[in-house]
Amino acid sequence: MRVVECGRIARLVLREGATGIAHAVFRRSAYLECTAQRLVCIGDASLGRGPLNARVEGFSPPRPGEMLGLTMNGATLWTPPNCTGRPVRAALRALRAAAAERPPVEGLGGVVAGRSSPLIEHARPAMAALDRWLVGAPPAAELEGLIGLGPGLTPSGDDYLGGALIALRTFQRAEQADALWAWAAPRLPQRTNRISAAHLSAAAEGEGQEALHDCLEGLIQGAIAGWRERLARVDAIGHCSGWDGLAGVIAVAQQCAR
Repeated sequence: MRVVECGRIARLVLREGATGIAHAVFRRSAYLECTAQRLVCIGDASLGRGPLNARVEGFSPPRPGEMLGLTMNGATLWTPPNCTGRPVRAALRALRAAAAERPPVEGLGGVVAGRSSPLIEHARPAMAALDRWLVGAPPAAELEGLIGLGPGLTPSGDDYLGGALIALRTFQRAEQADALWAWAAPRLPQRTNRISAAHLSAAAEGEGQEALHDCLEGLIQGAIAGWRERLARVDAIGHCSGWDGLAGVIAVAQQCAR
């Protein structure tokens, strides 16, 4: 298959071309295990842009375990916008207002709109532990409860942590991002799956799905309008992964906003 466009990490894995074994297969995408057991997600245009994603020409789902060859000839590179700074509180309020009726019932995204659910209530001690850590408390044992928590190929708690990691980088708290990743990384093999761990590793470098970066950029620029359109793109990330990641972004934004 010919790669048309890919993210930075996908390009590092595939370089000029590579083979990969189909690790997890879906209707419009598939994760391939490539060199050094690194994972890349290939798919059609509906895949969206992200650090691990590679849009390929004429995608059709491979069989699990099938080996595929990929060529990078002519592939373009997607990277997140180079936008850093502190979020604006008025933009954060506008985001919350636009999100009032949008979050899915499943996952942790409901906290964006002040909702509750059995999963959210179960996660509250872990989310509270992250809030305390963000203002200087040492990592509490409850924080581990986020890793591998909830539904999805990338569990909701992992996406929440991923959103927090990306936000820390974007909001110029790189030291805290490094510290959170140093705490989380050794715990991943026992508590979550390889695909989710790969996305968390990208998040630790400040990279996630394009729609999430659009929201981060809007918060920094103080956007009051356009949030419904941004959130519609968040809807398209996984089953509820976009909203889970956004909830983690907002947890950090609340501590950093000006």
